[in-house]
Amino acid sequence: MHMEGIIDSLFRLAYIERWNDHPKPFSITELDKQAHKACVAFLFAKMEEKERGRRIDWAGLINGLLFEAFQRSVLTDIKPQLFHRVLRANRNSVNEYVFQCFKDIFSADDLDFFEEMKSYFENDQYLFWEKRIVTAAHFIATYWEFQFVYQIASGIYGIDETKREIDNKVEEFVDLIGVQKFLLQRKTHGFIDICGQLRFQKRWIQTPRVPQTSVLGHAFMVAVLAYLLAKMRSRNKNTCNKRWWYGSFFAGLFHDLPEIATRDIISDVKSVLGKEIVRKMEIEEVEKRILPLLPAYIIPEMKFFLGIPNGNDYDKMQVDEFSDRVLEDGNLRVVGDIASYCYGDDGDNRLIPIDGKLLRLCDRLVAFAETVYSLSHGIRSADLEKAFQNLYKELQREEEVRSLVNQLHARVPA
Repeated sequence: MHMEGIIDSLFRLAYIERWNDHPKPFSITELDKQAHKACVAFLFAKMEEKERGRRIDWAGLINGLLFEAFQRSVLTDIKPQLFHRVLRANRNSVNEYVFQCFKDIFSADDLDFFEEMKSYFENDQYLFWEKRIVTAAHFIATYWEFQFVYQIASGIYGIDETKREIDNKVEEFVDLIGVQKFLLQRKTHGFIDICGQLRFQKRWIQTPRVPQTSVLGHAFMVAVLAYLLAKMRSRNKNTCNKRWWYGSFFAGLFHDLPEIATRDIISDVKSVLGKEIVRKMEIEEVEKRILPLLPAYIIPEMKFFLGIPNGNDYDKMQVDEFSDRVLEDGNLRVVGDIASYCYGDDGDNRLIPIDGKLLRLCDRLVAFAETVYSLSHGIRSADLEKAFQNLYKELQREEEVRSLVNQLHARVPA
């Protein structure tokens, strides 16, 4: 898999501005939409799994989120009504165009993944419920952002018709428990809103950048890279804990969720404030403001994704979102050799492992790419160039991504 092409596809989403023909109160990008959609899809899938007993193909659900993000990265900001009409009238041609755009990104080793992408878009019955959940999440994320657009665009001709179309689309998925609870505008709505607020928070807030990415968009890119690198690592192993992919993606997606309470604190400032004090405050805010918005059966997993032990154990355990850990019977356990849990026998599949070092690697890799894209556009500042050089030196020590890092580094003029 050509990871440089994957990263380019993700950053293309950050350039695409949604609601381009409407006044809007904040920058609404396609990257943030896809990230928000992934948060909603996790919540809805968990509800269907736990409250309806529906079997969820989690790898299929994650793949669907990736496939739809890739699709949008090449189809740009087509007006939704036109987009859906074109798909109904000429789906085969649109799909073939998307496949052609991505065929060079996937190597012979990725053939199964590429074939899954084709099945996802060509076969309506393939991953039927997973696809329905992803589509519902798509319209809920649209519904959420449209509430802000509508407030300042209410006088524009046709806006009420757009509102009716979105309301009607959401109603088509009211059979899903998550949609029902979202429309009650209580706890489920609150959690989705909290995730959405990370779309307002910009990364590198003191440094001009192009494209300017949000905390939520950054987290989605980390999740995608962690998931794909986990799959790539697994090719050379005889056995693999499939739940490792699951943990890699959702831990990456939610790893910055505490920033809704603290905002983005850079490493140097964290050191001045005291990392342990900041971490404890993050945990307290998460437990006070965020976890109560989730169904009780999701809370242990969410704490696991965020690196938060149960009870007051965080006073004793040095654990954070980048710690190697497993979830066993609802409890977080820090482990020394995470590889034995990621590449174990079938018995290990009862545990969910998270390779914290992999997540940190992807977090740093996305941060490096953020500096590369800005510098290659001629946006230069002392802070940006310092971060670019420091991250390059750090990532050069990682053999797994060294070639990719050098390819990205070569884009920046001396």
